[in-house]
Amino acid sequence: MTAERHEEIRRMLSACLDGELTQGEEQRVRVHLEGCAECRQAYEELARLQQMTRSLHFASPPEDRMKELEKSLMVQAPRRLGWLFVLGGLAAWLIYAAVTYVRHWRPPSAEELIASAVGIGFVMLLASVIAERVRQLPHDRYRRIEK
Repeated sequence: MTAERHEEIRRMLSACLDGELTQGEEQRVRVHLEGCAECRQAYEELARLQQMTRSLHFASPPEDRMKELEKSLMVQAPRRLGWLFVLGGLAAWLIYAAVTYVRHWRPPSAEELIASAVGIGFVMLLASVIAERVRQLPHDRYRRIEK
């Protein structure tokens, strides 16, 4: 058997243990393992390692500790800061647009009307989605589900 073919089989050992190979690939690996003691030993070591890792159990943190972590500053601060930037930027943009409109009023061009229609449509859709989400929040049956 060529060295390339041998290495190909060795790369497939882990996938074979995980049941990720096609029937043909798995059969090729099994046939190779019958005739190659070195690969068979590597396969058995991988199998033992997989068995050992499956038998490991990790303690789950207490539920009250998980809730503390979820409410901690590290989790909530970026979300709140993000909303602050979005809303602050939107407010600044609206103020700038209003001031610019008042200062430089002229009849809008067709491109400006189209762009305004798209922008207004987007804002209206976003507002409707937010309003619907807020309206449905008390009736959300998945809201109180905990992991």
